[in-house]
Amino acid sequence: MRLSKLLCGGIGLALLTASAGVAAQEAPAPKIAHPAITLLDAEGVNVLKSKAPISTRQTCGKCHDYDFITDSFHFQQGKNEMDPKLLASHGVAPFNSSPGMFGKFSIIPNRQLTHAGVTDISDVDMSQAEWLTKCGVCHTGGGISEYDLYGNRYNTPKAVSKGALDPSYTVRDAQTGEVKPWDWQKSGISEGDCFICHVPGASRKDRKERMAKGDFRWADTATLAGTALVEASEDGSLKYKPEAFNPDGTVKPEALNLSDPTLQNCAQCHGFSAKDSTNIQPIVFGDIMRGTEKAGWIYNGAKISDTVSPNIVGKEKMDYPWDVHAAKNLVCIDCHFAPNNPGRKIQSDPEKSLQYRPMQEDIATYLKRPDHNFARGNIPPETVNVTRHYTMRGCNECHDTSKTHAFLPYKQIHFQALTCQTCHIPAVHFWAYRSDEWGFLMDTGTSRITFRGIQGDIVDPDSKVTGFKPAYIVTPDKDGRPQIRPTNLITGVYWFDKAKGRPVFTWQVQKAFFSAHDPDAGWEYRPEIVQAFGDKDGIIDSEHAIYDSPQKIELVKGLLQKYAGITDPELRIEVVPWAMSHSTVGKDQATKQCTDCHSKQSILNRPLDLDNALPKNVPVYFQGAQRPVAKWTDKEVVFDNHSLLASFYIIGNSRVGWIEIIGWLSVFGALLFALIHGGLRIIFGGGHS
Repeated sequence: MRLSKLLCGGIGLALLTASAGVAAQEAPAPKIAHPAITLLDAEGVNVLKSKAPISTRQTCGKCHDYDFITDSFHFQQGKNEMDPKLLASHGVAPFNSSPGMFGKFSIIPNRQLTHAGVTDISDVDMSQAEWLTKCGVCHTGGGISEYDLYGNRYNTPKAVSKGALDPSYTVRDAQTGEVKPWDWQKSGISEGDCFICHVPGASRKDRKERMAKGDFRWADTATLAGTALVEASEDGSLKYKPEAFNPDGTVKPEALNLSDPTLQNCAQCHGFSAKDSTNIQPIVFGDIMRGTEKAGWIYNGAKISDTVSPNIVGKEKMDYPWDVHAAKNLVCIDCHFAPNNPGRKIQSDPEKSLQYRPMQEDIATYLKRPDHNFARGNIPPETVNVTRHYTMRGCNECHDTSKTHAFLPYKQIHFQALTCQTCHIPAVHFWAYRSDEWGFLMDTGTSRITFRGIQGDIVDPDSKVTGFKPAYIVTPDKDGRPQIRPTNLITGVYWFDKAKGRPVFTWQVQKAFFSAHDPDAGWEYRPEIVQAFGDKDGIIDSEHAIYDSPQKIELVKGLLQKYAGITDPELRIEVVPWAMSHSTVGKDQATKQCTDCHSKQSILNRPLDLDNALPKNVPVYFQGAQRPVAKWTDKEVVFDNHSLLASFYIIGNSRVGWIEIIGWLSVFGALLFALIHGGLRIIFGGGHS
């Protein structure tokens, strides 16, 4: 047996010891340390000798299939599914070049990767290099930061620009709008960052700083700046600590502590708090965390009542954990595992109608090619790819619902109509986005943003966190059946270019709103904007940055036409549901009362506030289609899901006219029959004894 296979087998034993089984153990078996490794640079030389950046392709690729690992949605973010026919077959909007963030337009942050082959400068938004400076901190390496849009690896003979606007080789200057060449020799490339997930002391902050300034070459190494291996010099350069290396040039295992991804590793990008923490640090605004900021998720085993910071209103009555699964010591990879991990995988083969497939992959084979298309469901709104859904175990694959929920009548009907989260996430006790409105720009050049569930600034630990109740929408399960699930709703207001069939880019909206921009002085509004929206002192704050009249909409529409060249702009509202899967409560806090759903005040029709400043008489979109989901009241604009729940008849809540007419006719018919029948008996049979 080859040495490499013995090594992989040893590593496999370590990982399987740490991760076999679905349920967390009270006393987990001790983990076997990852073998000592040699950190290599791009030329295959030990970095202790070359002082060069670490190459994960060279270092990790010695034992693991680097290309196989990075050809997964966690690395690619849609780049490996840039096929118009594939996207169209899955209902992806035609102005998106991929299903993931690498190519998809999002209302947060109202930007998009420029399509390959554009010939008009007005179609240029984020180039590949700029995308990496903005999003590359989380969406790490592999295809998106090593290869151009045509599959050529940067800094190789085939990597050649295909034109002056080629998004793989240019960048748009934010000040002048000029599209300039990007120097890949200077920036280098960022390979797949294995450390940010597999090193407990990884530093997302240091990685972000390198990516943001276009120093891609050193980004992966910067991730280790918080370990005993790497330190930053006064001039900002990174240096290796000789004491972290063994005499043979390998790294001391304790310097890296390579392991399965911890909860803290996942939290760096997904925004959950640290395990069993009573002090939840405020998130730095502008550094988007997918879970917490967008849905209010807090994955934490500590009791809410024990929270020291932030200031949770009513926490005294919340004598239960933020998440019941976290309280049982489950970590992310217990559910979001590598699908081909022999200790965790779902051994089925739908193509052959097998519910159980007895074959086990060899441990060494798995360690060579661990599948990083981590197990997941398919919940709105985020798509990162369109071909790897429903690989995660459902709730009923861990919990035997046939032995629980004794209080619930017609259990099977309820389980088919509702996701488990509908009852087990009855409320969110944190804050989240409420709206992100790029239709009007503040004097920072960015959007008007509002939050729900908090009174005050989100970075102020003294702000009162009130939390919020979810809204309910309908999504298909893995068999295509509709199910009701809880969500947070984020409302976007943005301009759409009807002539080009795509959203208006942020830089184009900026040209309409501002007459000048100075890096030090900031953005200067056009006089027309100040006159229409400003207060008596010409100040435009959040309460004035709204479209409260058709005239204001027409004004900005005209400015877009005049200064940005948008021939037919249209202001739109989009309501985006962000599904809730965490902050799960146990049976004592779950929704149980029949009248919670089966009444006129059903929680399923809860009118969650969208934003009281939304413009009237503009198209409202929901999941790609124009739908009447926003309702303007005297006080605010709220979500109206009656049209979404129309396929469900909820006893005590649903109103169907023709059914009610038949019902009342049946009642009156029965009464009439009784009267006639009784009258006839009295008339014709009253004398009989």
